[in-house]
Amino acid sequence: MIGVIDEVHPVLSLARLSHEIAHLPRRRRERDFVKIADELWLPAGVVQDFETLSVAYSRLYPRGVLTGWSAAMLHGISPPDDAVPELSVGPHGRVRDGLRIRRYEVPDQAVNVVRGVRVTAMRWTAFDLARFNDHVYGVLAVEEFYRRGVTRASMQETVAYMAGTWGVARARRVLADADPRSESPRETETRLFLKEAGYTNFLPQVEVRDLGYRLDLADPELKIAVEYDGPHHDDPIQQSKDRRRRNRLQAAGWIVIVVDRRLFRHQRDEILQQVAAAYLVRRAAA
Repeated sequence: MIGVIDEVHPVLSLARLSHEIAHLPRRRRERDFVKIADELWLPAGVVQDFETLSVAYSRLYPRGVLTGWSAAMLHGISPPDDAVPELSVGPHGRVRDGLRIRRYEVPDQAVNVVRGVRVTAMRWTAFDLARFNDHVYGVLAVEEFYRRGVTRASMQETVAYMAGTWGVARARRVLADADPRSESPRETETRLFLKEAGYTNFLPQVEVRDLGYRLDLADPELKIAVEYDGPHHDDPIQQSKDRRRRNRLQAAGWIVIVVDRRLFRHQRDEILQQVAAAYLVRRAAA
């Protein structure tokens, strides 16, 4: 893929293979470097975070390709806290502690070079995350790629091309739930939670044109909205704006249910009770 030439990732020059430092006296080598895998060393003092380790491991496999969250990270997407560095090495590859090996070949057209590191292209990365992660993580990952310009049509094309490979059925289910309109991970988690509970009519980012608002999640036919309030809604000025917004929505006939992190993590039953009550009100009115 031809693209803008960017700077080479500094870890590529910091990481050392054993033969590259074999000339150093053993004591100096063990003082100045930390062994992170067989034949792979990093300078002492370098923070061994997910990005550093992912790029360093790529030095062990010159023809390897960073995949999964490792590739997503170099495409600008933050990995979850429990992400493990991941490389595709073809049909054969030695197992190493701390590194997830994928034994399949990545087609040349699906390989990008980002900051000097070979990574799977955005569509392939999204497909891998969809098929190798649990459903919610997969949906969140695909939606992050949508926000960076990957289209739903191109993802469907990739899934169709990969028909018959491991995990493609899971990837199809992820694509069915991943919505390009979603604007935040918490909004998506709430939507998937409601869908699993049987409330399938909530759409993301529904416009209320006469008021000039967009609702996080809404059943536009029955005028029921679920809004997720993140930390910035704790600001007093924002709270005043929120009250005015919700008063105007209620005056226009909307039922508005507000969800925050504490409710979503610890009181999900209460959220479902409020949603159920809203639907009872609408059915009674009908």
